[in-house]
Amino acid sequence: MSIRLLYLLLLIDVFVGVPHTSKKLDQIKNLRKTQEKSDDIVIIHLNDVHCGLQDSVGYDGFALYKDELKEKYNNVICVDVGDHVQGGAMGAISDGEAIIKIMNKIGFDVVTLGNHEFDYGLEQLNKLGKEISSNYICSNFCYKKNKTSIYEPYKVVEAGGKKIGFIGVVTPLTFTKTYLSTLQESDGSATYDFLTTNDTELQQTVQTHINKLRSDEKVDYVILLTHIGMDVEQYTSNGLLSNLEGVDAVLDGHTHLVYNTTSKDKSNKDIHISQTGTKLQSIGKLIFKTDGTILSETISNVPEPSNKEGALSVTRSNANRWVKNETYNFIQEVKDEYAEELNTVVGKSDYELIIKPEGSSDSRSIYCRYRECTLGNLICDAVRDAGQADLTIINGGGVRNNMKAGNITKGDVIETIPWFNNIMIKKVKGQTILDALEFGVRNCPTPSGSFPQVSSGVSFDLDTSINSTVQTDSNGQYVNITGARRVSNVKINGENLDLNKIYNISLFEFVSNGGDGYKMFTEYDVDREALMTDTDAVALYIQNNLNGIIPKEYSELQGRINIVNSSPTTTSDNSNDSNISPYYYRKSNKGISTGAIVAILIPCIVAVIAAIILALVCKSSTSAAAIPQNSSFNNLVIPNKQI
Repeated sequence: MSIRLLYLLLLIDVFVGVPHTSKKLDQIKNLRKTQEKSDDIVIIHLNDVHCGLQDSVGYDGFALYKDELKEKYNNVICVDVGDHVQGGAMGAISDGEAIIKIMNKIGFDVVTLGNHEFDYGLEQLNKLGKEISSNYICSNFCYKKNKTSIYEPYKVVEAGGKKIGFIGVVTPLTFTKTYLSTLQESDGSATYDFLTTNDTELQQTVQTHINKLRSDEKVDYVILLTHIGMDVEQYTSNGLLSNLEGVDAVLDGHTHLVYNTTSKDKSNKDIHISQTGTKLQSIGKLIFKTDGTILSETISNVPEPSNKEGALSVTRSNANRWVKNETYNFIQEVKDEYAEELNTVVGKSDYELIIKPEGSSDSRSIYCRYRECTLGNLICDAVRDAGQADLTIINGGGVRNNMKAGNITKGDVIETIPWFNNIMIKKVKGQTILDALEFGVRNCPTPSGSFPQVSSGVSFDLDTSINSTVQTDSNGQYVNITGARRVSNVKINGENLDLNKIYNISLFEFVSNGGDGYKMFTEYDVDREALMTDTDAVALYIQNNLNGIIPKEYSELQGRINIVNSSPTTTSDNSNDSNISPYYYRKSNKGISTGAIVAILIPCIVAVIAAIILALVCKSSTSAAAIPQNSSFNNLVIPNKQI
């Protein structure tokens, strides 16, 4: 007997057998709950979590949302678009293994690599790749000699009678965004490649995989997982898309932005493209409806669950958050494994050392990426002291979080600088220092991870009205400077920079090996090592040099970087990129409730009731099968940037 007919008979029986009305209404409610779930395919996705286990939405909130969706849909797929194991204390202290434990607890179906998955070295990456239950996919991390992918380039998932092909793509600039030494031989030759030999290599390879998925695997949908982003770098996700055909959606990452929009593919077709920010700022939701429609939205807060059993209400980021109790407790258990070491107090401060506005997670708003920043000053001084060097230059993108006021623990230090970089000391010419500064400021005032922070005693002027003449290669590494310079009046410990003098410079191993494009430093051999990591250097500097108390001078800018003729930069989390616009959502009508229907029908005679109910049941069944549409598309087209 059909659900419609049962529902009709029960409602008629309600009014014929009045003494049992309450019981019959309960039967009706229970019957409605047993109606079939939707066969629409729902994909929920994250990117750039960066160890933000319980930041904002949190992994526990994501787990709750997944459970809620599985109550409504038969087909729910979980996807991560990279940069999950690095960026916080739990990842750094466990070499990413704690993060993989939590991801496996939640259950991800498809995971691609971000550039920071390489930060612990290839041996550890291979270990993590075996531990993660979903296995990694990546189409453009390959052997340089034969271009063979190290990991499977794609994965096919079957759901709702459909086959979905996911293709992973990590930023081609990974060479400059991770430890270069893990990707090359001791003589400096490259063993691995990210398909940057020419302008078309990447797009041709991805198109080949798309064609194979369509022809050999017979997939119904193709989704690109692009840890690339739509930013100012030479490789962009929308630029890649503009050279491809056969893609149904792009789930993006790398640039820590939030957007739900469309971009043109090679055939001028509008393709959905979205990114969810960073540190679980939001959850992305992509729906392939049974009628062929594709919908997308971004959820910044998990809705209050229909069944609160197993759920927990917490406060995070100044908002009430609903999370899954079981996952919340599991994360706490994982944290407890490392609590003793992370909670060790190394000092205290009366001041918060700020690198970004309160609550901001947009990388464009991190001060260290476009000007002098207080925490950058402290870290540079610690690294310089650790190496007993003349100066230090660090990449501003290496500074990740504010350092709070009050007691400062080792965990707090790791949160601000979570890399565990070894410290290298090199003897370099003054000309190299000048070139490094010029390279680092080339994008200012646009924020860039390579923007240089410098140690005490170093100062320079930066004229952003001068167009940069820095030349880089296809991997974003420094090549040369062809014209006017933006950097001038460089001083080292009170004296003008001598271009021919040899200086001792203390560097992160990352920068020493050409990370963030600082290739000029790779021309020099390591003179010695400080025999400690960046994290240890900062902790020891606070304990020993500052006697456990951070002085007021580090809460203020010190004039190390003096910007002249500056044009303003966008630092707000809510500002729109010039070619990125958010979607606007509309709430849909969810229909008339059962109680309202009964209230209307009670005064009617049984004969009339039967006719009315039959009509309403048909209408109710049709609307119940549809999923409320909480988002709409404004057909915004992003200007394409060719690769």
